[in-house]
Amino acid sequence: MWESKVSFIGIIIVVLFAVGSIAVGSTIYITGIITWIIFLTISNGRLPIKNIYFPYFPLLLYGVIISVIAAIFNNFDIRNLVAGIINLSNPVLFLSIGAILTLVCAKEHFLKYVIFAGTFVAVFQLYLLTHNISSADSINSLRMSMLATPDIIPITLVLLIYRKTLNIDINRFITIVAFIVTLFSFVASFSRTLILELVIYILVFSIDRRFIKRNITVYLTLIVGVIAAYFFFVNNTFGDAFIEKIIKSSTEVSSNNDWNQLSTILNNWRGYEVYSATNQFNINGMFEKIFGEGLASQIYVGPYAIYVGVNGMSIPYLHNSYYTILIKLGYVGLVYYILFLGINFFFYLKRFHHNTGYLLVIAIIAILAVNSKLMQGAVVMGHDAVLLVALGYLSIYKNTQQENISRV
Repeated sequence: MWESKVSFIGIIIVVLFAVGSIAVGSTIYITGIITWIIFLTISNGRLPIKNIYFPYFPLLLYGVIISVIAAIFNNFDIRNLVAGIINLSNPVLFLSIGAILTLVCAKEHFLKYVIFAGTFVAVFQLYLLTHNISSADSINSLRMSMLATPDIIPITLVLLIYRKTLNIDINRFITIVAFIVTLFSFVASFSRTLILELVIYILVFSIDRRFIKRNITVYLTLIVGVIAAYFFFVNNTFGDAFIEKIIKSSTEVSSNNDWNQLSTILNNWRGYEVYSATNQFNINGMFEKIFGEGLASQIYVGPYAIYVGVNGMSIPYLHNSYYTILIKLGYVGLVYYILFLGINFFFYLKRFHHNTGYLLVIAIIAILAVNSKLMQGAVVMGHDAVLLVALGYLSIYKNTQQENISRV
């Protein structure tokens, strides 16, 4: 009976992580709600009171309160308010799923399920590649035909590289096959974000001297891989385009461009979003600057909103979550969000010697901070679901048995 229950939990975890990597925001969020209900039922209604050292939940509570206050004095669209609350609640939902899982799933099983899900997503990514590569005429069209940014790929590679360190019980043959498939998917993604995530994971694991031999092997392999990739991509159509995208990365997010030309706006959209948000923030009153416009507010970008699939003149959130929070929740909300990332990062950084899993926690928090600047971040519905579930699980797993448990 227990074995069948463990298998059922494993299937749900794999499905959740697969959907979180393949589907779009609303589908991921709804899947998260269903998963939360299932795991809460399995845990007999038990829910850890605290799922990370410095909690995120007060930010959501503040967002609701300030939005109600803002609504009293300003006209607002109830649909925008509901959407804003759902977006901001995204980390609450998926961190909570991870917390509940600590009660029903052992750590070695959880990490194994992450690998299984990551391998499945990698296979699906390679299927999309082979299916669309013949019709792709540029690196952008090829990227658009595959998964956007499957965060599970880098974390799967790291789990496979450090499987012995993390006590993951997977036989050598499966490890090799899973690693090769996932690595091919990683390379084929042509994703700057995934490369940055993998670098962050490896850098974080490098701070632990207990793994120095493994780290040296990893670094030597990376160096050889980078050199081989360079000679493979140089003077290659896709390769040159990818190298050019890397070179232009800083320009794309910079708000200091000439915004009088449409081509500049479209090629550097992230920077234009920040430019628009800065202008909107600067004309706000002192109350809005300190406390925010509320979750129903939108960011004005003019007639260019249509180019990102939004009708009208405004968009609900930016690629840069820090500016999204600044507009909607003001200095108060932004400072709290930065404290959420910073305090948790340094808390677990001081304690990773006592729990190897905290290395993953540190890396995930760093990645969430980066994604908040480049990829809309965790405060958008369905985004970073895989990372948030892993964070909710790994940040409290060691002390789960000692935690006070509340009954829902």
